[in-house]
Amino acid sequence: MRHSPLRAIARKEFIQIQRDRATIYMVFVFPLMMLVLYGFGIRYDVKSVPVTVLDRDETPQTRQYIERFAHSPYFTIKRYAKAYRDLQEDIDRGETRIGLVIPPDFTERLSSNREATVQVVVDGTDNNTATIAMSYVTAITQDYSSAVVAERMDALLRRTQIPVPAIKAESRVWFNPNLESVQFIVPGIIAIIMMIIGTVLTAITIVREKEQGTIEQIVSSPIGRYELMIGKVIPYAALSYLDFLLIVLASSLLFHVAIKGSVALLFLTAFTYLIGVLGVGILISTVTHTQISAMLTAISASVLPSVLLSGFIFPIQQMPRIIQVLTIVVPARYFIEILRDIYLKGLGFEAFWKETLYITLFGLVTIGLAARRFQKKLG
Repeated sequence: MRHSPLRAIARKEFIQIQRDRATIYMVFVFPLMMLVLYGFGIRYDVKSVPVTVLDRDETPQTRQYIERFAHSPYFTIKRYAKAYRDLQEDIDRGETRIGLVIPPDFTERLSSNREATVQVVVDGTDNNTATIAMSYVTAITQDYSSAVVAERMDALLRRTQIPVPAIKAESRVWFNPNLESVQFIVPGIIAIIMMIIGTVLTAITIVREKEQGTIEQIVSSPIGRYELMIGKVIPYAALSYLDFLLIVLASSLLFHVAIKGSVALLFLTAFTYLIGVLGVGILISTVTHTQISAMLTAISASVLPSVLLSGFIFPIQQMPRIIQVLTIVVPARYFIEILRDIYLKGLGFEAFWKETLYITLFGLVTIGLAARRFQKKLG
């Protein structure tokens, strides 16, 4: 392979990129905008859920119970209703998500060692928030109930002096001790942005020559097809890798997401992933004839699978079996697993060598198909 034609093609692409404001925007502005929107916009954490309380007992015991919600970061007491209709109106207007109704015999039943029932009215329009909020309500209620039982047991044990064995569960969260969803989301965003940027940028390389009518001049020149393909890919590969560095730096500064594993492994696996991404873009560029069709095809081939079928938002294990089979061919799925292993767990190559092998093979296959298709077009 001759270096002079390769250098000439690459230089031509760099000059064209410098003159194309849309490409500059795509490279430097769009990734940061997407990182900010996804990073700040997507949250699995549910905090400060507004609560309307209807306390029909109004005793020190009910106030102690309500204070557990007031002091919790997951709830905010919106107001104390005087009637059930007020609570219902708050939920109907969307001003509150949870309605807490304490019965008038709450303290009396506890004092007589009977079960007291608290009604929890939940706005189910947002099922994810409703499910998580109900689990928080259950946890707070069980915690208060355990405190009441423990207080009674202590009093009983002091009188009888009978030792009672107890079991206590101590939870220890590994890898993400604060359970911050941003630590889980950001690695996935990096994989998706790389998929979109790399595919869209390279999808318009060869098809631009077709649309402008210069492909015949290039074909008739002594430049080989591999020199042409590689020369056109090199500038976009450099820009995509620059994007990766920019996103990694921005995620650290904006979201304080630290890399716990090997930085060298992070960049090495990113390079192998980038090969597959660029291969998809080149393949699209060889089968389309206009820049608009190439852009639409690239967006469809990158955004939808990488967002919906990669495990970024929806856990793959919870998908229907047929959808799980479809995720096997999505490279973003494997790169997201690699990123989370490196970012969150700090694992080494032995933990994700299979994923790395797959994305490497994916890249070789896509580039091979693109070269085969381009060879046919030349003929």
